[in-house]
Amino acid sequence: MSRSRRPPPRPTPPRGRPHANGRSEPAPRARLLVVDDHADTRELLYTILKTEGYDVAVAEDGDVALQCYRERPADVVLMDLFMPRKDGVTAIRELFAEFPSVTIVAMSGDTGGGGAGWHDALAEARTAGAQLTLRKPLEPWVLLRALEGLFAARKSLNGLHRSA
Repeated sequence: MSRSRRPPPRPTPPRGRPHANGRSEPAPRARLLVVDDHADTRELLYTILKTEGYDVAVAEDGDVALQCYRERPADVVLMDLFMPRKDGVTAIRELFAEFPSVTIVAMSGDTGGGGAGWHDALAEARTAGAQLTLRKPLEPWVLLRALEGLFAARKSLNGLHRSA
């Protein structure tokens, strides 16, 4: 009599919090902080990222972003560069001074002058410490791919550090 071989049991993924229907929600993919002075942009990014399974917090300027990050650090900060009160480049510098391992994606569009203002701002953000820069308006798939790339790179680096 032959016995059928069963595949080894798969590890169960970590369970999240219970959903209203009794099933547990999956754990969030990562925690993101979206910083933008335009409410419609914050809402759009919040919806896209939440739909993709991220835990998302929002802030309307650099000051609020610093406060939010201090209270609950994010895996990635999506930072607009042109904002009132405290602009994104200043906030990036302050975040890095206080949290050297912070991961920041800087976002900027044309400043309205029709020139290369967004390009200069993105270059300044990279100099200030942003790991990645994206031009607005953002295509959702570009943003999601960029985040996947950041997390894959982080995972690879963590694996290298463990094996060394």
